[in-house]
Amino acid sequence: MVDLVGYTAGFFLMWSFLPQIIKTAKTQKTDGLSVGMLIISLISAALSELYAFMLGLTPMLIMNGIFLLLLLIQLVMTLLIDRSSANIEIAVES
Repeated sequence: MVDLVGYTAGFFLMWSFLPQIIKTAKTQKTDGLSVGMLIISLISAALSELYAFMLGLTPMLIMNGIFLLLLLIQLVMTLLIDRSSANIEIAVES
């Protein structure tokens, strides 16, 4: 029963972030999305992953690992899109 609660919590944590990733992928826009927030969330998830590993908390390891992957995907998309947008703006101004 305890593991079920862990998996359920992890599922909802992942699910809460998935719409942002889908929206970013579809629109190729990251307006209003803070890179700082993504980095802080990434650090938090990495430390939580370490904590789960040290205590042998399998549900937390699995679900938080997936969340960590989702955060990395969003961060990479955000950085690539922001870089692309900056290059387009420079080209237009030239």
